[in-house]
Amino acid sequence: MSQPVFGRADLHMHTTASDGVLPVRDLLDHIEKHCRHLTAIAITDHNVLDASLWAYAHKDRYPFDIIPGVEVNTRYGHVLALWVTSPIPKHLDFKDTAAAIHEAGGLAVLAHPFHLELKEVRANAWRYWNSFAGLKTAGLDAIETINAGLVTPGSNRYAMYMAQRAGMAVTGSSDAHTAGAVGSAITRYPGQSAADLRQALLAHETTAEGHQWPLKEYVVFLKHVKGLKAMPSSGTRPSSTPTTPAVSPLSSESQS
Repeated sequence: MSQPVFGRADLHMHTTASDGVLPVRDLLDHIEKHCRHLTAIAITDHNVLDASLWAYAHKDRYPFDIIPGVEVNTRYGHVLALWVTSPIPKHLDFKDTAAAIHEAGGLAVLAHPFHLELKEVRANAWRYWNSFAGLKTAGLDAIETINAGLVTPGSNRYAMYMAQRAGMAVTGSSDAHTAGAVGSAITRYPGQSAADLRQALLAHETTAEGHQWPLKEYVVFLKHVKGLKAMPSSGTRPSSTPTTPAVSPLSSESQS
């Protein structure tokens, strides 16, 4: 009797289209060379789809499946919109955010619910504890129970407890902003393809696995954040559109 086959997906990572270190093409090339355990990935920049859509349009170049997505700022925290190719409105509550994601054909995953460095989470974390079931009735499809970038003690453990109490599917993700963090946490699922993963999430057949980023990745990211903060408020960051020549978040090289 053959053994069941399981895929491993990293569903939360960033490029220079938001606050990541690498352009999307460089990130994908790194994953192809160094993260061969991954069968599917999603690029989920903050509130922008540019890099993710470029990756999705070029998915046939890579040996892993690519899921289009975005990390959406809501009134209460961040939600990963997976399998979406159109923008999702910001600053809505969970119910309206999930509804917008579903209308766009996607699934809604509550990201790092106890990421207490985020002011909207600090202000509203008590809502999670008051109504675990409310997360499910709001229409959220899963909870990110392992986020490899979190350093607050107990954050992932509390998220897992929440998912168990609410009876929701779970994901594990790196939340990588640097190349070396990709794949440090993953979602394990029966099958290999992105379609298998979607089915597994809906059937609550996923598990979350992983560990914190390597220390050097925190150092690289913090230096990067410091550099972003030093930029003029008018913004000198490269455009996130795939057609921008010379300085683009797609690649440090050509975009062909």
